[in-house]
Amino acid sequence: MEDKKKYVILAEHLTYVYEDESDAHDVPPAVSDVSFAVEAGEYIAILGHNGSGKSTLAKLCNMILTPTEGRLTVLGREVTAEDFTEEDMFDLRADIGMVFQNPDNQLVATVVEEDVAFGPENLGLAREEIRRRVNAALSAVGMEEYAHHAPHKLSGGQKQRIAIAGILAMKPSVILFDESTSMLDPLGRAEVVSIMERLNREEGITVIHITHYMDEAARASRVIVMNDGRIAFDGHPSKVFSNVERLHALGLEAPQGVELIYELKKEGFSHEGYPLTEAECIDALTLMLGGEANV
Repeated sequence: MEDKKKYVILAEHLTYVYEDESDAHDVPPAVSDVSFAVEAGEYIAILGHNGSGKSTLAKLCNMILTPTEGRLTVLGREVTAEDFTEEDMFDLRADIGMVFQNPDNQLVATVVEEDVAFGPENLGLAREEIRRRVNAALSAVGMEEYAHHAPHKLSGGQKQRIAIAGILAMKPSVILFDESTSMLDPLGRAEVVSIMERLNREEGITVIHITHYMDEAARASRVIVMNDGRIAFDGHPSKVFSNVERLHALGLEAPQGVELIYELKKEGFSHEGYPLTEAECIDALTLMLGGEANV
């Protein structure tokens, strides 16, 4: 892969094994010989069934885990190099944020604004700068009016927004969302995904969204599908989700609109491609059902 400096994340033949002390040789890799690159400003969704390796991959990119084999470069710094230090890792983590599945595991204070200030305080910033960052982060996620509330009294979606604000206050250039919507109701999911999209579109933040919701992945600009620790697909959502039968073989479903058109095509209706959005699905159904089936 040429010109490594153009990538915010560059993974080359990454492998990671969770060692079982009882018999380490029999443990299959959670991630096996994975290579991919992420350019600044991308919005990527990573899909896969449970145990596919998608969350392990996120933890490798955020340096929570260290690769067993392979080379990983983050923001121009090779984290697998022998001279990579713990201090280097802390510096990079300030620029690569991670929002986890359960917001309760990421909230550390009893008052919302204090929780959001936790990261900037650990960066050693001046009080005035911390106040500016906290206000801006709460505004970005629409939680200004809850600044003096107790986090534990908020809804799941609101807690997750506070967790995102805590990351934003550190001004990262990359944010990884590790199944951050999986514990939320549909409204909370929609709120968090909307924030992801806005951060990517308006702030230029690189977003990597680990999810098992196909409708969320369809809104990304690129989709990576993991299976048994390897990359099965990597491309634009329209290209990835057109492989309906292959996705089924991997234990996954395509977005609902794609599945509907797929079933209609099996019944003899004709349509080119697959719709990803509701509007595209309505247009496709109008065209397909407005005439006779192609049988």
